[in-house]
Amino acid sequence: MKNDLSLLFPSIQILPEYPTELNEEVYIFHNPVMNNWIQINKTEVSEREYSLLSSLFTEVNLDLSTTQTGSMKWLYFLRGDGPAPVKTETDIRIIQIHFKKNVQQADLKEAVNVFFGDSMQFILVSTQNALLIEQKSSYIQTTEDFASFITALESDFYIKGKVYIGKFHRTNMLFPVHFSTEKEWFQKGISTNHAERIYTLENIFPFNLIEQMSEEMKHIIRKEILNPLEYDIELLQTVKQFFENGFNVSVTAKKLYIHRNTLHYRLTKFQDITGISVRSFDGALVAYCASLIANNR
Repeated sequence: MKNDLSLLFPSIQILPEYPTELNEEVYIFHNPVMNNWIQINKTEVSEREYSLLSSLFTEVNLDLSTTQTGSMKWLYFLRGDGPAPVKTETDIRIIQIHFKKNVQQADLKEAVNVFFGDSMQFILVSTQNALLIEQKSSYIQTTEDFASFITALESDFYIKGKVYIGKFHRTNMLFPVHFSTEKEWFQKGISTNHAERIYTLENIFPFNLIEQMSEEMKHIIRKEILNPLEYDIELLQTVKQFFENGFNVSVTAKKLYIHRNTLHYRLTKFQDITGISVRSFDGALVAYCASLIANNR
């Protein structure tokens, strides 16, 4: 696409992320299909061409008065191009939010203010991505808090989103590297575990482990567990939930919408077929890995 448009607009730039170097002399359009940003000098765009570009892409209207305040300073820091906008060595974490569809900044900012008050620094990175910056304090937002926030976005603002809850680190020169790693983990989580709405290091790690597992080991798991089960999704989902809920029968049965006796029956059936007891940690771990491999076949 760039090669085609560059014939008309020599200054064109295709940006993979929301632009952080802004000026009044350029147009910026968001391409939702490729999820990138197109920047073109205004002097190269005729009125007719502007109308065409606007019909194909979404123009990003930027408030240039904020380019060196709050949000922009954070974006510079997170990409390693400037100091942190807070006191050195402050403990912070980044909460990444990804939206299924484009969102309006005003709606999202209102939702953040209503739910978190002034405890979060809100940054809109693009029409589909935002950041919340939380400083460590006497109260730390919990996973349940963020789950409630996502639910509120859907019910009150009709915005569907996914969240990655980062880890607290000091705002030193290594923080941008740490943040870059978390961005990669978030993208991997979205691509490998579509059903989740809240992502953390803990729930993404098993998928990374399976991804790096040798083909020989995967073959053994298929041979010893998945093939005897004939890839019974119901049983595999049951043992997966049992593991994820800390071997708690009541919680697992509730989340699967089944009776406790039905859960016991399924766990016993799994053991009868595979010879593996999921009531022990070792057996449950192997069964859990098998369920992940089955999901990715």
